[in-house]
Amino acid sequence: MRRLLAALLLIAGTAGADPGLLVGEPAVDCRDGVYSASLRLSVAVARPLALAVLTDFDRMAGFMPNLAESRIVERNGNLYRVAQSGRAAFGPLSFAVSSERRIEVTADGRILARGLSGSARQMRSELRLSGNAPDETRIDYRIEVEPDTWLPCAIGTRFLRHELAEQFTAMGREMLRRSAAD
Repeated sequence: MRRLLAALLLIAGTAGADPGLLVGEPAVDCRDGVYSASLRLSVAVARPLALAVLTDFDRMAGFMPNLAESRIVERNGNLYRVAQSGRAAFGPLSFAVSSERRIEVTADGRILARGLSGSARQMRSELRLSGNAPDETRIDYRIEVEPDTWLPCAIGTRFLRHELAEQFTAMGREMLRRSAAD
């Protein structure tokens, strides 16, 4: 499996940048101001480590670009209420972003999130962890969001594509960093 991932990374031209990490191009669509997007990535770490990074909400601002604050407001078993804030930038555009979300981590390898408040009128996402090899994790992510600030779809789709690629690359790098530290 590692050889296959290495070959894919060479083909994608990213092997020198992040060996062990392959982030696919986010697919983004916009209809009537509502954006839907999906992204797939593969990272050469075990699923429990990937999950630990994805749910490390209290330390997330330390490894996620544009995130100034991230904290667990409430936790009850596999249910979290998380507050985050920061500033997202893309070219000359810059936006303050904030969210409070209800996040559920399910036993079947999914992380389900729903926006409760913040800079989106509505937000829902699903992240699914999978993989057959013990040291490979595939992450499939889908989100639907309606921002509270209108953007033309042509700009908003590029902005969301950039943000998703940047955020998931940062999370993948943190997974690899923690794996190397073990």
